[in-house]
Amino acid sequence: MRRLNLIQLKVPAGYAVVYNKFYDVEPILSEDSGDFIENWGFFTEDLLQIIKLKIKKGEWYVPEREDTILFDIGWYPDSNINGEYSLQLVDGDWNEIKSISSKDRFVIKEALEEWMEEQQRI
Repeated sequence: MRRLNLIQLKVPAGYAVVYNKFYDVEPILSEDSGDFIENWGFFTEDLLQIIKLKIKKGEWYVPEREDTILFDIGWYPDSNINGEYSLQLVDGDWNEIKSISSKDRFVIKEALEEWMEEQQRI
């Protein structure tokens, strides 16, 4: 059985990975279920979430909800071969700051890394 690897990400200081199921894997169409992805567990709405931390008196901490910045990756529609990855940058109330979608996981990876670098300078 082939070992699956997570997508390698360059996460700068000041971020916390809340959860990560963003694997370097291609979707496989199920032979008996129309548009359903056979390896659907790698193509759900909840693949990766990263939160921007704050620093106070030299210590990192998770900010209050109203001061939160989140990076979220999911596959939409969930488990569907016609879906694509969606990367969103949102605030603590889940208001979208910006987003990008692509079937190419490496386009999403590059955008995520660029956005984290941008947010680090703010």
